[in-house]
Amino acid sequence: MAIVVETGSGLNQAANSYVDAADLAEYADNRGITISGTEDALLIQAMDYLESLNYIGTKFRDDQPLQWPRADVFIDGFGQQTNIIPVELKNGQMATALAIDSDNGPLGLVPRGVKREKADVVEVEYMDNAPSEPIVKTINAALRKLLAPGNGGLSFRVVRA
Repeated sequence: MAIVVETGSGLNQAANSYVDAADLAEYADNRGITISGTEDALLIQAMDYLESLNYIGTKFRDDQPLQWPRADVFIDGFGQQTNIIPVELKNGQMATALAIDSDNGPLGLVPRGVKREKADVVEVEYMDNAPSEPIVKTINAALRKLLAPGNGGLSFRVVRA
């Protein structure tokens, strides 16, 4: 499937990404990361995750195919234009794509938690209540300002009367 980048209009029903393969390649290169998978496929898989999240604001158009562009979005206290795709979202998609490429994707299979494993004299025991899946901090860091409370968004808006 070819990548069709959402420009911020919300009008293109074929839109399936916020960045293109060249953006992902540059993002990875700037971080010294070599991509082993196909950029387009990684970006589509990353979008599967991004589209499952609950974001601040509301969709700009009711018929747009993706969660962004959005209205009523405030980042660091400043209102955002509805026709702009935030850099945080683009970075979040690319960080997710790279996590998927390194087999640490947020939608990957979660193995059973291991309480104790012993082979001869080597023994492994995981802490109780330890997360059973990897936590990719680069994804959380990129998206934290865009997520609504309840799925990683730790901020809320207070309005003084």
